[in-house]
Amino acid sequence: GGVLGGEISVPTPSANRGPMPSIPIGGFVGGGGGGGSTTGGPGNLSTFSLNPRGTGVSPAGPTRIELPAPAIPLQRELSAAKPRKAVFGPGLGRAVNAPASSTTASGGESSSSNSGGGGGGTDPSANEPPPDVVLDRVQFLINNLSMSNVEHKSHDLRDMLERKYFGWLGNYLVVKRISTQPNFHSLYLSFLDNLGVDYGRGLVEAILASVYVNVGKLLRSQKITTSTSERSLLKNLGSWLGQITLARNRPILQIMLDCKELLFQGYETGMLIAVTPFVAKILEGAKSSSVFRPPNPWLMGLLSVFRALYDVDDLKMNIKFEVEVLCKNLGLKLEDIPISRNADLSGRVPPVKEKNPDFNLKSQASSSSGGGGSANGAALGPGGVPSTPSKSGGQGLALQAAGSMLSSPENKSSAASTGGDSAKSDGAQTSAGDNEQQQQQQTVIPNLAAYVNVNPNLTQLFHQIQGGPLASNVTSELLKRSVPIAVDRAIREIIQPVVERSVSIACITTKAIVTKDFAMEGDEMKMRKASQLMVANLAGSLALVTCREPLHTSISQHLRQLLLSAINSSGGGNASSGASTSSGATPAVQLQDPEKSALDQCVAICSTENLELGCMLIEKAATEKAVRDMDEALGPALSIRKNSREQKGQPYYDMSIFHNETGGQPQRYPKELPDPLRPKPGGLRPEQLLVYDAFQRIPRQPTAPPPASAQQPGGVEGSLGSGGSSGMDPLDGQPRSGGDTNGSGAIGGSSAGQQQQLNLNAINAIALKLDGSVTTLLNTAGPRAQEISLAMIPPEHEIKQLISAVPRVVASPTSNAADDASSSSPRQLSASETDSVLSFSQGIFKRLYEVNLSERLRLEALISLLGMLNGICPQLGRDMGTWATYAPTKTDAQRKLHRAVLLLLVRSDLIRIADLDAYLAKNADDGRDQVWLEFLILFVRTAVLENIAGPAKMPKMISVVRLIAEDRGPIGREINPAFKKAATRLLEELRSTVESSSGDSSRGRGSEDGSQQQQGSQSATHVNNQPQQPQPPTYEESSSMSPASLKHLADASIVIAESSRGFASADPPNAKQLVTEILVSWLRVQNDAAANDKIMAQFLQRLQAQFGVGSNDDQTERFLRLTAEVVVESCIVAKQQQQDAAGAKPGLNYQAVDGCAKLLTYLVRYMNAGGSAEQVSQQRLALLNKVLGVITRSLVTSYEKAQQNNTPWDQRPWFRLLLDLVCELNLPNPALDPIKGGIVSVFGSAFHVVQPLVVPGFSFAWLELISHRMFLSNLLLTKEQKGWGIMHQLLIDLFLFLEPHLRKVELTEAIKKYYDGALRVLLMLVHDFPTFLAAYHLSFCNIIPENCVQLRNLILSAIPKGIPLHDPISRNFKIDQLPEISQSPLILSNVVGPLVSFKNDLDGYFRNQRPADFLTNMVTQLRKEGKNELDSPKVNSLVLYVGMQGLARLQQNDGQIASSLGRSPEMEVFQKLMDLDDHGRYVSLNAIANQLRYPSSHTHYFSCVMLYLFNETKSDEGVKEQITRVLLERLITQRPHPWGLLITFIELIKNAKYQFWSHPFTRCATEIEKVFENVARSCMLPTAMRGVAATGDGDVS
Repeated sequence: GGVLGGEISVPTPSANRGPMPSIPIGGFVGGGGGGGSTTGGPGNLSTFSLNPRGTGVSPAGPTRIELPAPAIPLQRELSAAKPRKAVFGPGLGRAVNAPASSTTASGGESSSSNSGGGGGGTDPSANEPPPDVVLDRVQFLINNLSMSNVEHKSHDLRDMLERKYFGWLGNYLVVKRISTQPNFHSLYLSFLDNLGVDYGRGLVEAILASVYVNVGKLLRSQKITTSTSERSLLKNLGSWLGQITLARNRPILQIMLDCKELLFQGYETGMLIAVTPFVAKILEGAKSSSVFRPPNPWLMGLLSVFRALYDVDDLKMNIKFEVEVLCKNLGLKLEDIPISRNADLSGRVPPVKEKNPDFNLKSQASSSSGGGGSANGAALGPGGVPSTPSKSGGQGLALQAAGSMLSSPENKSSAASTGGDSAKSDGAQTSAGDNEQQQQQQTVIPNLAAYVNVNPNLTQLFHQIQGGPLASNVTSELLKRSVPIAVDRAIREIIQPVVERSVSIACITTKAIVTKDFAMEGDEMKMRKASQLMVANLAGSLALVTCREPLHTSISQHLRQLLLSAINSSGGGNASSGASTSSGATPAVQLQDPEKSALDQCVAICSTENLELGCMLIEKAATEKAVRDMDEALGPALSIRKNSREQKGQPYYDMSIFHNETGGQPQRYPKELPDPLRPKPGGLRPEQLLVYDAFQRIPRQPTAPPPASAQQPGGVEGSLGSGGSSGMDPLDGQPRSGGDTNGSGAIGGSSAGQQQQLNLNAINAIALKLDGSVTTLLNTAGPRAQEISLAMIPPEHEIKQLISAVPRVVASPTSNAADDASSSSPRQLSASETDSVLSFSQGIFKRLYEVNLSERLRLEALISLLGMLNGICPQLGRDMGTWATYAPTKTDAQRKLHRAVLLLLVRSDLIRIADLDAYLAKNADDGRDQVWLEFLILFVRTAVLENIAGPAKMPKMISVVRLIAEDRGPIGREINPAFKKAATRLLEELRSTVESSSGDSSRGRGSEDGSQQQQGSQSATHVNNQPQQPQPPTYEESSSMSPASLKHLADASIVIAESSRGFASADPPNAKQLVTEILVSWLRVQNDAAANDKIMAQFLQRLQAQFGVGSNDDQTERFLRLTAEVVVESCIVAKQQQQDAAGAKPGLNYQAVDGCAKLLTYLVRYMNAGGSAEQVSQQRLALLNKVLGVITRSLVTSYEKAQQNNTPWDQRPWFRLLLDLVCELNLPNPALDPIKGGIVSVFGSAFHVVQPLVVPGFSFAWLELISHRMFLSNLLLTKEQKGWGIMHQLLIDLFLFLEPHLRKVELTEAIKKYYDGALRVLLMLVHDFPTFLAAYHLSFCNIIPENCVQLRNLILSAIPKGIPLHDPISRNFKIDQLPEISQSPLILSNVVGPLVSFKNDLDGYFRNQRPADFLTNMVTQLRKEGKNELDSPKVNSLVLYVGMQGLARLQQNDGQIASSLGRSPEMEVFQKLMDLDDHGRYVSLNAIANQLRYPSSHTHYFSCVMLYLFNETKSDEGVKEQITRVLLERLITQRPHPWGLLITFIELIKNAKYQFWSHPFTRCATEIEKVFENVARSCMLPTAMRGVAATGDGDVS
């Protein structure tokens, strides 16, 4: 017998009893032959065909058999039948209906011996477990099963397990393995195959019986539609069921599981979200079958049902996606699958789509009182969409495409969708005129009214007008009827030309490019898909751009005509009688100017709010028509490729592109195209196809407004109440698990769509209307327009009414109108809303600089509008200052306008005067930039005279003005006398203004207002340049880095966070859940086999093969980023839960973090692409670099998010993760030992990215990481000192962070702790790695502030290993006789870098004392840019470089340092530095003292320099005193003290020629004298000290 997929159903006389059981025909019947539709209509019941012998289908043709007529007429029987209710379960087979105890595995075996159906369930008593010893051995065997040992393990199982325990083993495999591990299905199938036929058959049947039992449990579960985990289990079981039955040519009996009826009942009861993936996975097994491949009738019957379900309107995309994936796996095209009669859904119970998890409704509309029928008699299809009358011509097709986008909401009458009123409930007959009027009110586009947005607050615009026809006639009902008609007419007016033009251009362009690119591509599906993507994108984008402006204008015109016609027809009375009008009719009602303005504003708001809907419909129409036309245009090319592949077995190459179509002459293109663009055999590469994939555009769907019941008359806020879809996911419409589905939750109202966003369209309309009102008023004022200001306008004027209306049109979903009346605090905006407000405000800000300066009113109005927006979005005020820096200021007129705008912005508190003070003072550059100096002077004068800001609020600008007035401008630049005069006059005006205001205040208020009087006197004092209480320096001023560099580092976290958010935006919706499941699996594997590296490696192999980790950069980055986020979130959530439960501050649970670090360690160790040892090492380093890069990005993103949300941020999970990686990857390991230096270098680079200046909240953890023994020691012990540079940079990062804090006298407790930690790190380096510190001493001293003496001493006390220290107090000590004095120290710092600007002149001066004025200009070169202050790093580098040159000169001449020092050009440089002011000398002497270190040629040289300067400056006692101060302040601190410092000071106080004790500064006070004696006593022997104190004589050298 053949395999038939059909069945016969014979009707019974009584329809109420239901159909008789199906009668199978042929060898066996699949689950889809007749499915759920057992009666297919009268035509199906009259005849059927049988083989005359009853053995099958007759090959000669059917034989007609007449059935007797039923006892009851069919029509009457069907009409008498009760409507069937949708129930899930009956008729689905034993797997779903039979309890687990009703069927046994043995029954399954008996039925499956010839048909493979398996059992429907298992008796729990039959699942007897084996003894514990055997059970443990079996479980251990399953745990260690792999493809390499499957054969060996199968033999072991046969030896250890008896067959009577198959029930237990089958249930264990299904519940613990098969249902949760879909990736190992092939492994388990191979294992069963290796068990042999005799032994393995019973186990297979036991597994199959358990599968049916568990499938039934899941399908009967109440949570199957809401729980993703249960649906995942069901999907995995379906995949296994298909592989163990269909893939092995074994059917699934209908008596066990009726797959077709399962789909039908799932459609009726809202179970498709669970049933569709399950059945699809079952059918995927057919791709490996030789029986159940297309065109098998059973398979095609099920695919036909899938095709019918795919065409159901509003079906969720993930359900449709399952159908598409199934067709792709089976090698079928969805459009090629016919919909058979048995698969028709019209005979099934239509599902209720509201709150149905299978459907994604774009609106939640309330039920109409008129019922569910269509007002115009249009038939409703299965999906509930009224059929659109067919039209001829392009416009009809375009409207059909647009209408298909708008699905009719459930329980909403079609009358609502057409814009007309439903029939009267009393059944009264309407007149012919009313019928005609109703026809005019209907929209051609079906269901358009359900998506049109009408703001119920618009009627308030007319209520503000006392009297007149608008206030009484323009109602919300009239707007709800008129706006859909206006939108419909506007769309029909422009859709045809826009679509035709856009589609034509897009098709021509796409065909030319695709034909060229795919000339060598043999796969017609790739060519078709690429062409569709490209043409849809081009046509949709072009249509969108083309239609926007004309559509906006057309909607406005039609709506205005409809409203005026309704007012005329009402005669000033009934405004609800209709809205019909004839084209071009002149309104009879004469409107006043306020009424015209209100009507124009209403029309503008309505047209703007619904413009996006119209554009969306036109865009969709153009897209669909372009795809159809493109398929038609490329039809011949696609057919040729298909025929060539199927008939000839070889790909088709289109050579016509290389020749002209007419003459056959060679074309210039594509022959002369660049090689990457030239067509090549084999088609486009994957990276080239990405160009076409980039054309993929997410289809935009219209969002329906909330139901009318949710709209309160109080305002827009009332329209955003709890909707019916608050329990729905705003992304895909799925119900939230555990969410509040009643709309009472705080997240409710997501279906409101655009209503939850700020109503920027309305604000835009207000801005346009405001601009028009200002223009009207200025034109009316004529020549006196420039005198009008906003303060002169009364509150009831239209301009001020429009400005004050801005807060009222802002949607607030968290409160209603009554709440807003009592609450003045604005709601918190979302990120998207904030971006929208900023973008809109930026457009208004640009408009400010397009206004004529004479139109002061327009400037003030626009700035007032910005002020209102700033109240909504506080971020606007913070960004306004940045925008102002980019204002045009090239011409004098632009600068005047810029000055006026800035003054108005300051007066409106939109820009902080402190920021503007710094900005203008910086631009003036102490008078160097005369254009900005003039701007500054005029700005200060206007601000003070107009009482916008006082002098005390502009200290930096006042300081610049004072510099110019006192002729203390930049050195070497003459000040323009005009500016000096203007600055002097400005200071006098400011002084008199402040004094007069202070006097008026004291006379008018007496002593009552002492605060303002004191403020006035303080301002006067400030202008008079009398010193005030010194302000502490700011953080930027305390740092040696430039403000730009500090800002760059501070903004680095924002840049990194934005880039990370860019990566995250491309994540699939379920990516985080998938990564979480992977991590849970990894933690389980790690706990079960912690010491088994082989099992760990196998897990990584599967991770690479199935998820692309390690092989695909994007997948790897996504996996690493989500892994870090998941484990850190789990750690934080666990802490919060413990804290909520215990009430105390709990510790963190680092189990997930430690497991993640272990996983990442294994990734680095074992995941590589192979190759030579060097290649594998490079791959490991590259992967480690990616791992640390992703972790640091995620860390910075997490910190920045917490900062923006003003929430606490915990650094501990990130510290633990990085510390685990440091420890794991630096342990001895044969695979990683060759690249240990590279590993610590990569870690160092990662730590540099998250330095404290970038992530201050991570600073303590960062210090712990860089000083950890597994990192620091390994880094500094690398071969050839390769890690020294990285550690040097990390210490520089540390000191740069500490520097501004250390310059302050008082430190916070946190900084004190941090400083203690830094000192301990340095002590450890001094002890263990002194050579490193000594080599980079210059770089470190450049950053350490002058007041941090002990920190500097620590660095300078570092003595490289191998250099002995000689006792400077011994009697026979002679420094010039030490052998180490001839050796130069190791210097790895960049000495020449800061001297680049004048190094050539310096070298020339050393050679031949040229240029002669070098020493004079050198001081200028040493100052900070733009300041009159010495740059310490430049002085430090200059001193060391000069000393190195001096030593080189002395070594060439073989001269003694002490005797030859005074005659060298190097000493002239040092002496020139002594001519500086006190601070300059102090900086220079500190630079010399920094070189007094361990025994070396540098120490000897600079010691002689210091002593020479002390001895030779006989006339200047200040130099000697400063030298003594520099040496003394380094010696009075705690040890250690640099060796060179000690020998210099001892020589100074001991040698008689310096007469140290004879100088008055040593005995100016008793306290000073005691300090010198204590220091001298600690540096010298007691006997020597007594002699020196008595006589002042002595000689050391």
